[in-house]
Amino acid sequence: MKRIRERCRQLGIRVVRAISPDKVKRNMQKLGVLILGLCGLLGVTQASSIHELLVGSAERAPQMQAKLAVQTTAPTLATAKSTASAPAEAESAPVSSAPNIVDLVGESEYIIRGFVTDVSDGFENGIPYTQVTVQVNEALRGQIGPEYTFRQFGLLKPRKMDNGKVNLNVTPEGWAKYTVGEDALLFLYKRASMTGLQTTVGLGQGKVVFQGGNATSQFLNEGLFENVHVDATLLNDKDRRLLATKKGAVNADGFVSFVRRAVNNKWIEGGKMRHAKK
Repeated sequence: MKRIRERCRQLGIRVVRAISPDKVKRNMQKLGVLILGLCGLLGVTQASSIHELLVGSAERAPQMQAKLAVQTTAPTLATAKSTASAPAEAESAPVSSAPNIVDLVGESEYIIRGFVTDVSDGFENGIPYTQVTVQVNEALRGQIGPEYTFRQFGLLKPRKMDNGKVNLNVTPEGWAKYTVGEDALLFLYKRASMTGLQTTVGLGQGKVVFQGGNATSQFLNEGLFENVHVDATLLNDKDRRLLATKKGAVNADGFVSFVRRAVNNKWIEGGKMRHAKK
């Protein structure tokens, strides 16, 4: 375990150095390799920390490096491969440690609901990305027009390059995946100041899809309503059923209503909704 933690620490240091302003240009192409190595080492539940370190605000990079360096749970290395030639496959970890609804609402810059109208991928400054366009039906947080486009790290699938090699830097496991036509609510981080990349808070947990009157995150809502404390006077019967859900689909209208009221009435800012273990 000591060797594993040391390896994580060294990778964290390499990433922080890679994104420092005076080295951005020559190190941009290394980011894909580094993120995949970290995902393989730390597992799906640490992917949000990896995101903040690599594509979050530059000001938080040192804190995130420290957070990654002191992990006490041994990561699974069984599926970790050489990051120089292929992406590491993150071993699924218990989703109960995934962010809950307090984390999603509290850490989002934008919360939008709409239909995914286009999904494509490509490269910019050597960084592989997936680009997603959403026809916005409602912006629960943030001033957004009728259409919103963002990019997150990773290709949709391996791509053969002009030099004959295959680029395997696909979107890491545990991150949100998108399909044209799906109706979804997205909890989005602020765009990264240096790369412009953006992804959902909690990754797959921060993308909730609506189908048949139900709402389900990519993690099947597991952990989404755990350790959530809300002032009882604010809750209706739908809210109580929502918060009692351990795993599985919840009522779509009830879910959107809960998030909308939490944002508009500033439940978190006013201390009326909080993470029970933080």
